[in-house]
Amino acid sequence: MKRTFVRLSVLIFLFSILATPSVAYHLGPPLEDNNGNPVAAYGCTCHGLGGPLNGQPSDRAIVSVSGVPIQYDVDVTYNFTILVQDANTLAGESGNVAGGFLMTSGNMGLFTWDENEDIRAAVGTPDEESSERTTIYNISQSDVDDDGQWNIQWTAPTSDVGPVVFLVAGNSINDNGQADEGDYWNVLSFSINAPGTVTNAEDMDSLITRTVSVGTYQNLFVAEVTDDQVEYERQVALSTDIFLKGNIYYWASLVMLILGAVVQREIMERNRGERPPYLASELAYPQMLRYSVVAAILFYFGVIMKADDSAVFLWATSFFCALWATYAVYRTWLSMNSEPTPDDLM
Repeated sequence: MKRTFVRLSVLIFLFSILATPSVAYHLGPPLEDNNGNPVAAYGCTCHGLGGPLNGQPSDRAIVSVSGVPIQYDVDVTYNFTILVQDANTLAGESGNVAGGFLMTSGNMGLFTWDENEDIRAAVGTPDEESSERTTIYNISQSDVDDDGQWNIQWTAPTSDVGPVVFLVAGNSINDNGQADEGDYWNVLSFSINAPGTVTNAEDMDSLITRTVSVGTYQNLFVAEVTDDQVEYERQVALSTDIFLKGNIYYWASLVMLILGAVVQREIMERNRGERPPYLASELAYPQMLRYSVVAAILFYFGVIMKADDSAVFLWATSFFCALWATYAVYRTWLSMNSEPTPDDLM
């Protein structure tokens, strides 16, 4: 019994490791990292080269915000577009597409967003559980965005509060469900001047909006897409698609063969009037209980990972193992209700 408990504890721990990062990262980063540093200023240190909690910023992550005014007018709403990109992808090479972000204005002004945007009040803020699409606090993605782009509105404060400083931590990810060296992040900081502080511009239209970005000059302005790069990207996408479909077909076929064999055995046993070997009830009931607990735990983690849009092999494996444990409960019940042989009675 003790050995079974240890095995069950290890199984629960392993699935917790698989599920927890997925839930945390997809719903947006926390306000602070494990060292107590604000993520918006110090970045997504769980990701990138250096490993979890020690990842370093990378110029491959291009973080930009467009629609930013040089100075704000009180109580005026501005439309911002946040964009997180991989410099390699911009250059036509193989790179990341999906991304996430965390943005703060120091609680100055009001953020709002449309229903179709994957945005939420950041985890750890007073509004994190709110269903309203507006907050004065930090905002982040509510789920990983497939193209790393979000549209928001920022309404300036109702009075002159001086310059407003924004920080944006952007994370360009490979979306493999893990925080590893395949992810690249950077931090963009910019400020919007207080009303009336910029008055010497020759063309007042230049005060309306601008685009602010972080990244190297080479990545931002010089990268060119060549025919070879386009063909390389096409070949990479083709090979990746073939690999993924091949794996899907392989595992799907394997599961169907296993299920087919199980169904065939059940049919043959019924035709022959056979049952599994007899198992005494004092042994069968504890065994059915153990299998039931395992099935429930696996099903629970499968639901969590599926709801969080984790990698398909994670939740599919969890559901299949839960089904297999449930079938074990059924087979144990059959064994308990089988006719004992003289040897069993001895």
